[in-house]
Amino acid sequence: MTFICNFIPYFMTDMYFNRSLTSHLDRWVEDASSPGLILYGARQTGKTAMVENMATKFSQFIRLDLKNPADKDILRNPGNGRNFIDTLCFIKGKDPGCKNTLLFFDCNCYSHEIEELARDIIRSKPEIKVIISSATRLNRAPVGFSSLYLRPFSFTEFLNSVGSKDAIEAFGEVPFPVSGFHKLLGLFHQYSLVGGMPAVVGKFVQSKNMTSLKPVYEGILKEFFNDISQTALRQKKKDLLTITLQNAFMYAGTRIKFNAFGNVPYGSREMAGIFRYLENSMLLSLNYPSVTARPPLKPDNNRFPRLQMPDTGMVTYFSGIQKQMILAMDLNAMFEGQVLRHVVGQELLSSIVNEPGRLDYWVRSKVQSSAEVDYVIPFEGMIIPVVVRSGEPGRLRSLHQFIDEAPHPFAIRLYAGNVSIRKAETLKGKTYYMLSLPYFLACRITEHLKGFIRYAGS
Repeated sequence: MTFICNFIPYFMTDMYFNRSLTSHLDRWVEDASSPGLILYGARQTGKTAMVENMATKFSQFIRLDLKNPADKDILRNPGNGRNFIDTLCFIKGKDPGCKNTLLFFDCNCYSHEIEELARDIIRSKPEIKVIISSATRLNRAPVGFSSLYLRPFSFTEFLNSVGSKDAIEAFGEVPFPVSGFHKLLGLFHQYSLVGGMPAVVGKFVQSKNMTSLKPVYEGILKEFFNDISQTALRQKKKDLLTITLQNAFMYAGTRIKFNAFGNVPYGSREMAGIFRYLENSMLLSLNYPSVTARPPLKPDNNRFPRLQMPDTGMVTYFSGIQKQMILAMDLNAMFEGQVLRHVVGQELLSSIVNEPGRLDYWVRSKVQSSAEVDYVIPFEGMIIPVVVRSGEPGRLRSLHQFIDEAPHPFAIRLYAGNVSIRKAETLKGKTYYMLSLPYFLACRITEHLKGFIRYAGS
């Protein structure tokens, strides 16, 4: 674990100011009606570094590290909020009367006791702002608290760390300029290979060497396993959680069955519970398909879910496919598009900061049908289909079936080519319009949709 810790000072000073969540944190700092914040994120996504950077906006910063035995002792008998702050400031050498203080409970596992203490502090000392970090997902934020979700680096954030100025400028243009295509395609392939875990990106920026990243990936997974081992669960369940997490990487971006997942001899009910635990720990997510082409989107929990891991770089490393990925010219051609579908999902999630977020996709309502559209996104009262694959519009049969059911004629394709608009027909003869975007623009689909729909309707 020491090698990961050694990256943090470098990473904080040079990179964390580029994170997109910074602007949301800045707004929270200025919002007097929201004194509490829960900052969610899987382990090693950089929650502590993010808060420490933001702490410079306050006159006083107090951090309670719940992994530190001395800090845990302070919480054994906290008393009421005012007394706790007085005691804490005495121990930490801080000023209990400071009017601009940020108190940070640096947790890994969410605790209702800490939540109650934080609420009492906010009530008794409203001049104090409180952040609780958590790698445990809740259904909703407690009363008086806002919620923000910190995920691994998006491609935008990766570009800000490793990309050239002209690539960053081209990426931000709408419509996208043809001249920036090849450079950004190469950088996106690099991002898909390296991933967005902060310690990995920090090491890659330092070394520009994929071999040097091996101990960082291994260290992050070891931290995940350590968290599992320290839970108050029976050893059998801990072992099953560890094995399931280890097996999950190779199935990322695909639909899974719980029964005997990863050839482990356990039934659907027990494995579903294991997956729910891992999902609540933000180590993976399960996304269920919709069977309707009309709003609102309603995931069908009786269908097989698609598995999404936190980071594609970890997927490629722990699936043992990095060497094949290095030479890829088109990610659609790699492993039947599985890796590309996963990294596109990671990009779509990156813009969702106020809720856990889910990835919506479509399957045909007929149970025996194999028709599937990779993603669907709501836009101005429509459900827009997004296919992540190459091929001529006339050959995309699943997309045709969706378009035939949808009350609109618009579709998106993500591929290894430049921006284009095509008019086509479904197999049943319905006219539709397809906007093809280079797949590195996955997180910017909605920004291109307005102009596309206006153009197609003219």
